[in-house]
Amino acid sequence: MNTKEKIIVAMSGGVDSAVTAGLLIEQGYEVIGINLRTWEYEAPSCDTTKKSCCSPEDIRDARDVGLAFNIPFYVFKMEKIFGEKVIDRFIHDYENGLTPNPCVECNTFVKFGSLFEKAKLLGIEKIATGHYAKVHLTDDGRYAVQNGSDIKKNQSYYLYGLSQDNLKNTLFPLGNMEKKVVREHAHRFGLTVADKKESQEICFIPENDYRKFLKKKNINFTPGFFKLRSGAIVGKHSGKENFTIGQRKGLGIAWKEPLYVLSIQDDGTVLLGEETETFVESFKVKDLTYQGIVPLKENEELECRVQIRYRHTPVKCLIRLKNSELIIKLLENATSVAPGQSAVFFPLNNDYVLLGGIIEKNSIIHKKYSIEKVLEHI
Repeated sequence: MNTKEKIIVAMSGGVDSAVTAGLLIEQGYEVIGINLRTWEYEAPSCDTTKKSCCSPEDIRDARDVGLAFNIPFYVFKMEKIFGEKVIDRFIHDYENGLTPNPCVECNTFVKFGSLFEKAKLLGIEKIATGHYAKVHLTDDGRYAVQNGSDIKKNQSYYLYGLSQDNLKNTLFPLGNMEKKVVREHAHRFGLTVADKKESQEICFIPENDYRKFLKKKNINFTPGFFKLRSGAIVGKHSGKENFTIGQRKGLGIAWKEPLYVLSIQDDGTVLLGEETETFVESFKVKDLTYQGIVPLKENEELECRVQIRYRHTPVKCLIRLKNSELIIKLLENATSVAPGQSAVFFPLNNDYVLLGGIIEKNSIIHKKYSIEKVLEHI
């Protein structure tokens, strides 16, 4: 390694990115700290000092880390691309009965995509982040994101959109660490963010109320009816945008068994069902990004595991490419597959990303249980 090789560290103001910078300095890199300003902060809207990220307080924390390490520190304005790729997509998805995944879009298009472009303009090839992940090189010479050692912070799901060129030039120094060890390093470095709490909310919705955010954007909510699969109407609601697939609480429907949201239709209909009706048999995935394997050929099949949302344990499935669409047949039980969310695929016996994509609307087929199976739940 060139001991003076330049590298950009994306510094959010949190402990993870701060320790990332410190470790790379110790390894001999010439570190340049970059904070990404992704949204226009409005002071009266909320208290961002608690759980959010990307606020002015976070920018100041990132700057203070840069001063502590005596490294160059800059703030890059990313509002335009963040607005187009993340916020606009977020609004569009809720308007169309989908469940958005803004963290995936932010990583794919902003934290890695756009940041890499800016880095190259500065003549810098490599960037590093504080993600708890690793870069895996397959026997075929392909790069893939691999789960980090801290099983409580599996972040590979959010990183499936990274390209081969991205991964070739990305470092994840925290990949082999647990959070407590990272904080120990932060104390060793004498950083003021050593005990800073983690951000837990969507950065541009710091009060964690996406409905309020949509209304602030003048989105017209679509009222409609709650219906069962039989077509029976069991209630009405003030807007389909208030719901997501798998939701059980907050429906306001009295029923002999808890009801769950099965699908959200364009006309405002929210289809409900009991727990037995939430199990999914198959679905389709679009907008594919391949990492650990080369693109599948037409009608090629592969048995692997799929993760359908963050914090979901991957389950076995059979995937097949047909007419340029990826068809997923689940081989183990999974519930509440939500269109708009990401589906990320892993080998049967390994934890690196093969490929990932977006779950298609109107492609989900639920399991049809026998009457005996249904009676077990009544």
